[in-house]
Amino acid sequence: MTKKLETYFTYKLDMIKSEAVRQVNELYRKELGLVVRDLRVLRQIGDAPGIGVSALQAATFIEKTVLSKVVSRLIELGLAERTISPRDARAFELTLTAKGRKVREKADRIGAGHEQEVMFGDFSQEELESLDYLLDKLMQSLKRAPSAR
Repeated sequence: MTKKLETYFTYKLDMIKSEAVRQVNELYRKELGLVVRDLRVLRQIGDAPGIGVSALQAATFIEKTVLSKVVSRLIELGLAERTISPRDARAFELTLTAKGRKVREKADRIGAGHEQEVMFGDFSQEELESLDYLLDKLMQSLKRAPSAR
């Protein structure tokens, strides 16, 4: 039996992700002049002050050269700063500036509002809790699965 493309979970997930990112990018661009990828990096720096580039790359899943450009842009905009690590003079640590923290707070309000009103506006609280549970369960299943060869 042949399955139609639109019935595959990975296809549906990719379509959901693409549309969600497209919509929220419009909001973030309009309000902040930033996009989801910029804010993913900004949020991770805020969540882990002093984070190094390697750890930031591992946490955000952004390719190294693209990440370098995003970090440079955040620094140029005065949202983040880079300092030499006191533990290793060859490494840099990243932190948010006061301006970066304010932008992050505004981005969080925008993102939460979009999720509540648009993405999940038609969901009951019970459905949201079930979805969250099922996604966590799926992630655990995938982590336990042997790697594809």
